[in-house]
Amino acid sequence: MNNSEKIKAGIQKLKAVCVNPGYFFKSLFSKERGRQFIKNHLFNPDQSAQLKALSIGFGVFMGILPIWGFQLIVAFSLAMLLKLNKALVILAAHISFAPLIPAVIFLSYKAGGYWMGEKNIDIPFNGNISLKSISLHLEQYLYGSISLAIVAGVTAGLITFALLKLVSKKTIMAT
Repeated sequence: MNNSEKIKAGIQKLKAVCVNPGYFFKSLFSKERGRQFIKNHLFNPDQSAQLKALSIGFGVFMGILPIWGFQLIVAFSLAMLLKLNKALVILAAHISFAPLIPAVIFLSYKAGGYWMGEKNIDIPFNGNISLKSISLHLEQYLYGSISLAIVAGVTAGLITFALLKLVSKKTIMAT
């Protein structure tokens, strides 16, 4: 396909999008594109297990780090800088999605108690956790969230690495 044919095809697609915007979203999220995305990014054989595990561990770390609102921007930027698998980083950074936020806050607060020593304040996990109760003990929460982010990131990376190695051994044995 030469350049003029590519331009004509692009113009036709642009016309179709202008007339029917649903065409754009349908083509963007088609099953074929979804399979291709998964194959290229998640199961890319050109990337090592170490890179994939590091990407997932870094994503989990960034997902728990207390920079809410900026986690994905910072994670994506650093993934580009560190040449990590950006799709895996973004996928793993979503560990702090809405249903898990109370658990992440509670575990961060509990982990921070380790660093606070005798200034440690216990809070029960009974639904009475509020922004006010957390703000009163922000230092404990920040220490704990950074600690939890490191531990969870390293753990997720190690588990991913072990699983990828286990799966690669099984595929090598099968061939």
